[in-house]
Amino acid sequence: MVQMPAPGPNAAGAAGYAGFDELLLRLVGAALQILATWAIVHALDPDAAGVYFRGAIISLGLPALLRAKYEIYMAQHIIGRRAAIIGIPDGVLLVQLGRRVLLRSSLVCGVLLVVTADLDIQQPHLQPMLETYLPFVLAIPCVSLSTFIGEALRAANRTMLGTVVASYALNFAMILAVVLAPADAPLPLYTWAYFGGTLVAAALAVFLAWRAFPCGWAEGFRPIPGEVQEAADDLEVIGLGRGLLLWGPLCILAVWAPALEMARYAVAARTALIVDYFLPALNLTTGRSILRRSRLPEQAPRPLLLAQLGRAVLYSTAFVAALLLAAPATLALYGPPYDKQFTVYALLLGMQWANSVGRPAVRHAVADWDARRIRVAVESGALAAVLICALAVSQWGALAAAAASLVGALIVNGRAILQALEQPRRRT
Repeated sequence: MVQMPAPGPNAAGAAGYAGFDELLLRLVGAALQILATWAIVHALDPDAAGVYFRGAIISLGLPALLRAKYEIYMAQHIIGRRAAIIGIPDGVLLVQLGRRVLLRSSLVCGVLLVVTADLDIQQPHLQPMLETYLPFVLAIPCVSLSTFIGEALRAANRTMLGTVVASYALNFAMILAVVLAPADAPLPLYTWAYFGGTLVAAALAVFLAWRAFPCGWAEGFRPIPGEVQEAADDLEVIGLGRGLLLWGPLCILAVWAPALEMARYAVAARTALIVDYFLPALNLTTGRSILRRSRLPEQAPRPLLLAQLGRAVLYSTAFVAALLLAAPATLALYGPPYDKQFTVYALLLGMQWANSVGRPAVRHAVADWDARRIRVAVESGALAAVLICALAVSQWGALAAAAASLVGALIVNGRAILQALEQPRRRT
């Protein structure tokens, strides 16, 4: 067995500086998230803001379905340290799967562009709408690649690189567009700025991946091994279920709800997302604690799991409670009609709370990887979320999407906690 080197005398100090730097990056990321949202809703009227966020949601949700199985497989490869086992370095596999992700999303983008061009000819009155949504369609490959790489970085315990830093580009592009645009700037100007932000985010993600996962040019462009493709295909159902769980209610709201409801939901959702900057939410790619346990998950005793769950409940409850107390003042920053969305905001904070509380149990589930039970949990949560939103969105709009997201999160995390708690019993 290879002996790990002992920490040097300055290890504690270095960890302290790293912790401070990470906290600072998280604070800046959360501030940019709030500021970008505030800038857009003050630059655009509510209906135009709804159109903007509708396009953004579609450009984010569709890639989640396209990359899902590759994202989970890449996470398993990194978390399980399979590079030494199957002989494919992390960097090589990242390039190989990244090419497949980019190809799939580019093909979908091409199909949508053909449909858009045909509608532009056949239905000239739709031209303004098509011009508005064109940048969001073009952004699909960029979003798909940058998010795929971000999840790989999270799996390698580079959470800050994978989430907060890469998101700077998009939020900064939104802010810059508002600052530089004239007061009467048309909506397409802001949508093209969004596309520019996704381009920068994709380029930044590629650079960060190149630094984190060194890979030779020739090695990365070898064909994907057949066994890798088969293993990724086996994760298709779980990946699609996870994508629907996270994005299904939002996409339903984006398609069927009025633009105003989309704007109200987007403001509440983007504000509640600051929880994810500080309390990492449900994610199938996890941190170093799982890397240390992934080979021998049976050595994780029940007291350790209970302690992890207890800390998650304590920290998540305290943080979310503070945000709830500050909710009236927070929503007032956006002005009407967004300042009246307390219930939607509270439900979305509840979803973030459920994800944060369940994160230790999800770690155990990833380490054990009981595919059948994970599939049941993800599918049941996704089905409940999609059905609730689809049945209620016409009457309740943003409130239906928020409630559906909360129910889905409670189902998945509740099942994960029950599974994790009973597994130590089964092994003793």
